[in-house]
Amino acid sequence: MPRPSRRVDVRATAARIFREHGYLAATMDQIADEVGLNKGTLYHYYPSKSAILYELLSEQVDVTLEMLARVPLTGSSTERMRFFVREQVAHVATRHDELVVFFQEVPWMDQRLSAEDARSIRQRIYRYEEFVKSLLAEGVRTDEFRPLAPSTTLYSIIGILAYVPNWYRRPEDGTDDLMVEEVTDFVMGGICAGRPEKPAAGARRGSRT
Repeated sequence: MPRPSRRVDVRATAARIFREHGYLAATMDQIADEVGLNKGTLYHYYPSKSAILYELLSEQVDVTLEMLARVPLTGSSTERMRFFVREQVAHVATRHDELVVFFQEVPWMDQRLSAEDARSIRQRIYRYEEFVKSLLAEGVRTDEFRPLAPSTTLYSIIGILAYVPNWYRRPEDGTDDLMVEEVTDFVMGGICAGRPEKPAAGARRGSRT
């Protein structure tokens, strides 16, 4: 019988090592030792350290674009923005190592990755940024959102999302829905011109002691 792939283990271990030691200080030998593979087997899964980093960054961008595709096409700008913000908060609350590495290394991807790989990541990030800025501009036009420059609001939201994995730890019994709602409310409170629209009764789930 063929042996099961250890690719997922390698990627998860690499994410933890990149977070703890930094990408530049991490080595393929260290990753192989932590996973319990010989170096030759590790190179069978990933030909280089940069290949692991590219997959980690690429996966997070693709997950975000999948969220973007789920944003309702109808409804107010506030409703659509709340949906998207909540999806993102819920995601960053469940991917600790991967998200810390993403926000830590994206500013340096031109130095870490090949030109082609860096361009691929950048193009997909651009799609995300243009979607959010378009949605924010629409909300300003309809007087739902405060008249702030879309770029200012976008990067402020990204800053909040980037820091969640640094302080939040998911409880053992699952996702803390109340935390997700609270952060979403905080973000929407900074965007909306008036009181932000709340989700329908019963939409808030979970409690925190």
